[in-house]
Amino acid sequence: MKKYGGIIVALFVFLINLSVVQAACTTEEMNKLNSLAVRVTADTDVVELEMPMEEGDNPPDGLTDEELENYLKEETIFRIYISNITEELYVKVTDTQSEETKTYTYQDAKDGVITIDQEEITSTNNYTIEVYSSDKTNCPDSKLYTLYETTPLYNYYSEQALCEGIEDFYLCHEFLSVPLVSYDEFVTLAERYREGMVNENGEEVTPDEDKKEEKGFAKFLKDNRNIIIVVSIVVVAVGGLVTVIIVKKQRSRIV
Repeated sequence: MKKYGGIIVALFVFLINLSVVQAACTTEEMNKLNSLAVRVTADTDVVELEMPMEEGDNPPDGLTDEELENYLKEETIFRIYISNITEELYVKVTDTQSEETKTYTYQDAKDGVITIDQEEITSTNNYTIEVYSSDKTNCPDSKLYTLYETTPLYNYYSEQALCEGIEDFYLCHEFLSVPLVSYDEFVTLAERYREGMVNENGEEVTPDEDKKEEKGFAKFLKDNRNIIIVVSIVVVAVGGLVTVIIVKKQRSRIV
């Protein structure tokens, strides 16, 4: 009986402690945590790194053995910055390319900023960033806020000679936030852009109705120029003749 009595007392104490912990997470604290969570932001930057040579890399010609040994290749990566992380928060970041989810705490941040490097730059990538309350609060592991970040892709078409002089065209930008089209479609769209048939976003250029009417009237004048000149001369001549006749009649009445 004493044994069961001890279990009952322990269970009673546990339930009391649990209710105390739950009660400690107040609405006021949750509001504060939500305010901190919505301040979390994500941005992407293009970063150039100098990396040691690896097997299969092709260094420039003409380097000495010593220069080859110390040669550093340039590598472009995307760096994601998750800012405004405090001790009260941590984040879970899901990478859609690798389908991995990693947890980052305030201890992983520098001055409140968590950095994530993405070496794959030939395709876009989406990150889901979930913000939680940390164990430094009375409301631990509460999901507070979700934000999303999409990294661009490197556009190797931008290196093509076809892009010279049309750098404003979207398929000639160095980085894109949309999937690449096929090479044949790239060539077609670039040529159509040069001809003014599509705009810088690759959309068909459609003149408005006023411009259409103006263009149609100008074409009509051009196509019927000779007829219009002859008709104008006839109209002027007839008008002059009628005027002369009217004037003569008026003079004869006066006389």
